[in-house]
Amino acid sequence: MGLFDQIGKTLNQGIDRAKFEAEKFQKTTRLQGEINEARRQLEAKLMEMGQRAYDLQRAGQISAPSIAEMAALVDQLRSTVVAREEELKVAQNEVFEETPLGAPPTSSSQSVPIAYDSPPIVTPPPVTPPPVAAQKVCASCGFQMPSSAMFCPNCGARVG
Repeated sequence: MGLFDQIGKTLNQGIDRAKFEAEKFQKTTRLQGEINEARRQLEAKLMEMGQRAYDLQRAGQISAPSIAEMAALVDQLRSTVVAREEELKVAQNEVFEETPLGAPPTSSSQSVPIAYDSPPIVTPPPVTPPPVAAQKVCASCGFQMPSSAMFCPNCGARVG
């Protein structure tokens, strides 16, 4: 019976170890979940606090230089986003213009020779700069925005 007792004891130790490891895994997973939730809430509160500080600075109720610098950067980034959105709209509306067969190419990429005996005379088409979006200023907060904006991206006021 000594052999069976030894096997039983070894099995019980294995079961106890598996139970311990399962409980440990459950506990650490629960704690990691609680930590992640606390971090998410912390980030949300920091973002909310930052938004409130920005709003107060824009309203003139806070005059801290560091917040003023950050607010100016936020304004620049918002202006950049609005300008890039306008550029995106222009780019999305561009269409390829096909040239009739036998006509000289109008695109500079179509006029690059693959092989030639003598240097050809290639006149590139005139380059027209992309249209510059006109700017207008929000009457409520003074934010510069594209002339096509219907609402101020800074304060949300209806424009025009």
